[in-house]
Amino acid sequence: MIVRLELFSNPFRNIFKLPRGWDIRFSPRFLAYTPTFDFRIETSRYLLETASTTNDLLEVFELRHKIFLEEAGASKVDPDGFDLDEFDSICDHIIIRSKEENKIVGTYRVISSLYSDDFYSQSEFELEEFLSSPGHKLELGRACIDRNHRNGAVIDLLWHGIGRYINLAGSRYLFGCSSLKITNPNDAKAVLNFFKKEGHFDNRYFVNPSEKFNMDIYKVVPTEMDDELLKSLIPPLLRSYFTAGAKVYGEPALDREFNCIDFLTILDMENLSPSFKRRYFKSL
Repeated sequence: MIVRLELFSNPFRNIFKLPRGWDIRFSPRFLAYTPTFDFRIETSRYLLETASTTNDLLEVFELRHKIFLEEAGASKVDPDGFDLDEFDSICDHIIIRSKEENKIVGTYRVISSLYSDDFYSQSEFELEEFLSSPGHKLELGRACIDRNHRNGAVIDLLWHGIGRYINLAGSRYLFGCSSLKITNPNDAKAVLNFFKKEGHFDNRYFVNPSEKFNMDIYKVVPTEMDDELLKSLIPPLLRSYFTAGAKVYGEPALDREFNCIDFLTILDMENLSPSFKRRYFKSL
């Protein structure tokens, strides 16, 4: 996984102190950046919109670095404090801004099959059968929320943003990697067995982790955990996916760099739960 791209190769970088983020701000990839869909949703405390400026993008990359790398104790961190990869200039970034603090406190990366044949999830999973199936697909990823704003109102607003984007793009499938902060194969197998028991598992597309991310969890004995403990390991966003009607597909992938396991998660909008359809997807 590429955490930070070297956007410029500059022999004077270590001689002259350049402003933080200068290479991102003036990269040709981001100078011409504009969102595919431009929209906003406002509440009393927050503003959701699609990122449209390099200042927005720098805030997004900084927030992601703080949550995914610094807080998680990742094996690599960027010295400038940004997390970005080769997909960040071809996607839309849904952002949530705190009106009181005037800063981005939540973000979601959206990659549409309308404008890309390549997706981040392909770096961890074999997805040929799923991606070749009919229907427009929308990959959701890099979801993160500032720890001081991890509340139901922000998750609710994220779903409203996803609903708006799906309506604009005409998507049938939402998919992406859902992370759990565990790396032990025995724990991973216990979680997978729990998903199967609860009806959250499917594998009609024969999804499997790529060789680099394979855990071989079928070779291990699952950790003994009661259902309440297992439920506590599932992050709120993944729980909301299940409530919406999503399932996980195949074995989890081990992401050593981010110290977590990832489940490939797919929501077929034709199987969307009635409650989510009424609340977030009224026009579908």
